[in-house]
Amino acid sequence: MMNTRNHPNRSAMHEQVAALEHITQRLEQAGIPYMLSGSNAMNYYAQPRMTRDIDLVVEIQAVDTARLWMRLGEDYYFDEEAAQTAIQHESLFNLLHHASLVKIDCIVRKSHPYRRLEFSRRRRVDFGGFPVWIVSPEDLLLSKLDWLKESRSEMQFKDIRNLIDSVPQLDWLYLGHWAERLGILSLLEEARS
Repeated sequence: MMNTRNHPNRSAMHEQVAALEHITQRLEQAGIPYMLSGSNAMNYYAQPRMTRDIDLVVEIQAVDTARLWMRLGEDYYFDEEAAQTAIQHESLFNLLHHASLVKIDCIVRKSHPYRRLEFSRRRRVDFGGFPVWIVSPEDLLLSKLDWLKESRSEMQFKDIRNLIDSVPQLDWLYLGHWAERLGILSLLEEARS
């Protein structure tokens, strides 16, 4: 379960957790599979740090947007046309939870074989007292390495080291296999050293 006790901004973190619970309930009611990713997933597995939004990978089709809109109701800002475009281009669309002003990035699951596998490996966990589907720690690590390849961000590198140090039972065979196929093996080796 996620530890927010040591988080530098506990009230903001609690607002995000409440917004996460709300949106995941709505997605489940709408029958839209999702997976928590990004910094909030990182906060589950490792030392929490502040993040401004919630990243959810969603497995959504164009026909699902009307059903999603019905479930979101007045609680969210939702641009159905932007969602349709994001689905078509396998990109992302945003939701804004009006009560908390928490932004939710809905990342459309890509059709790449690795991304389908990553989504199939998601886990159901207790996240602050409610169930959430979350990316596996190995796939979170691979995603962070992929982002690092593009940005060389010091924060991404710290997250990667934090995750490696915090999750002792990582599947290194799986990580090595996919890091090589994704062209990030040298970054994985650098992070492990």
